[in-house]
Amino acid sequence: MTKVAIITLNYNGKNDTLELLESLKKLQDPNSNFQTKTIVVDNASSDGSVSEIHKKFSEVDILQTGENLGFAGGYNKGIEYAKIWEPDYYFLINNDTIINSENLLEELIKTVKSEKEIGLVSPKIYFAKGFEFHKDRYSKEDLGKVIWFAGGNFDWKNIGNFHRGIDEVDRGNYDEVSQQEIFSGACVLIKSAVFEKVGLFNEDYYLYFEDSEFSKRTALAGFKIYYSGKVSIYHKVSQSTGIGSIITDYYSTRNRLIFGFKYGSKRVKFALIRQAFWQFIFGRIPQRQGILDFYFGMVGGKEELMDEVKNLEYPYKLSIGIVNYNTSDLTKKLLDSIFDEKSGFNKDTMEVIVLDNGNLDPAKNKIKEYLGRVKYLENEENEGFSKAYNKTIRFSLGENYLMLNSDIEAMDGSFVEVLKTAEELKGEAVAAGKLIFPNEIIQDNVFHLPTITGALKEYFLRQKGAYFMYAPKVEERIRVEGAAMAAYLIPQKILRKVGLLDENIFILFEDVEYARRLKRNCVPVYFAPNIKFLHHHGASTKKQGIEKSYEQLKTSSMYYHGKIYYWLLYYVMLFCQKFSGTRTPGEIR
Repeated sequence: MTKVAIITLNYNGKNDTLELLESLKKLQDPNSNFQTKTIVVDNASSDGSVSEIHKKFSEVDILQTGENLGFAGGYNKGIEYAKIWEPDYYFLINNDTIINSENLLEELIKTVKSEKEIGLVSPKIYFAKGFEFHKDRYSKEDLGKVIWFAGGNFDWKNIGNFHRGIDEVDRGNYDEVSQQEIFSGACVLIKSAVFEKVGLFNEDYYLYFEDSEFSKRTALAGFKIYYSGKVSIYHKVSQSTGIGSIITDYYSTRNRLIFGFKYGSKRVKFALIRQAFWQFIFGRIPQRQGILDFYFGMVGGKEELMDEVKNLEYPYKLSIGIVNYNTSDLTKKLLDSIFDEKSGFNKDTMEVIVLDNGNLDPAKNKIKEYLGRVKYLENEENEGFSKAYNKTIRFSLGENYLMLNSDIEAMDGSFVEVLKTAEELKGEAVAAGKLIFPNEIIQDNVFHLPTITGALKEYFLRQKGAYFMYAPKVEERIRVEGAAMAAYLIPQKILRKVGLLDENIFILFEDVEYARRLKRNCVPVYFAPNIKFLHHHGASTKKQGIEKSYEQLKTSSMYYHGKIYYWLLYYVMLFCQKFSGTRTPGEIR
């Protein structure tokens, strides 16, 4: 079945977004041959959008960016999220629009499928009633029939999009399906192959001209842009930024110059220089600033034009990510323990993501009873620890992300304590829980970042914990340098600051590398003994054998340390082995 990801961007547009989502119900036909997933990307709204949308449309995925990423960055975030679902098409639609045609998706998909080279298509777009540019021109009967977009081309003389039919009352003149030079960012269906070949929207533009730039790259890549006049939507034009606003003045001025100087001819560039000169003298202040910032190479969002981020909301308090590799029985036991009411799991504030990392002993068949209660993903091949967990992070919607190994089991009250710790840390730190072996021994799971000095202290001077892992004997939360990622709590705020796991590391050392990055970014790491989980340690790696595990450890260690430092450590360990009878050089961290 054809899969379509419907993505809209919300920024303090609660009422508009709710109206759009209600209108999207028109597209829900049980007899259709396509499946949809609706995603609302929230650009750090402060108007209570997230909670209201989540309450009224619980089936919709709400992705919180944590900051205003603009049109380009916001839609890119949604596209990257949707990619994990592997859609065939992406349907991008402004939140200030309303669906008119019930067969909208059906017709747009039909158009794209009609010719191999067609990459994207926009429908006819009307002004929503009362949002026309020239309201006094139209009779009451004309309202709702005034065209805003019916295809168009790019005006190279003036560096801007030209909309066919704009301000005209629809008399059936634009009902055809035809190739065009531009699409409308307000509503467009894009084939997945386009993003694979062309890439995402250019975030240098932030807002305005990102669709023109994408049109240009799409055409250069050999894809055709189409318009379908058979179906339509309504558009409440410029609800997010406002016509003639400071934001419009600044970004349209700056980005026009960025686009024109990248793609325009010499004549166009000369005209832009001349126009910018006069605009700088006689233009409005935001326009002057846009011209200055262009010449100083300033791109992306301008901080002074962004509202302060406050009252940030997420649809969930906690996302729990689990990756199964060759441990389907244990994955089933983990889910049993999570959904046991004693664990403290709350379906209203928490979500669970399970990823089968390859076809070796997949968990899908063993966790059938939970497939309706978890977000299930699968990789055709084993992509490694870092890449697999990153995929679950990208597909998470919670304010905090809890990484759980598949060989973990939740204990009584585990998730109550996780949320308590998350609230106390206020998104400013990461935390690792206490891991307990089935024989009730506490696992060594925290560490100092590995150094030659630490190795000498640990293996020559016998100072436990100076180099290798140790278990703090404490009852209260304490700060540590690093911790194993078997039960690892990371706020989304930290993920945005520090980034995801390093995908150059297939497995082993991802925790050490991340601890080093956290330290460089001045992010505290805590050992939280109140968070307790049972751990069947090393279930995945034990099954693959000691030799393979050692080779993976060596590869990851050499990547982390670099070859020179790795071999220095190796000979320090060899020295320690010879003179103090400690562990072998194979255990280099």
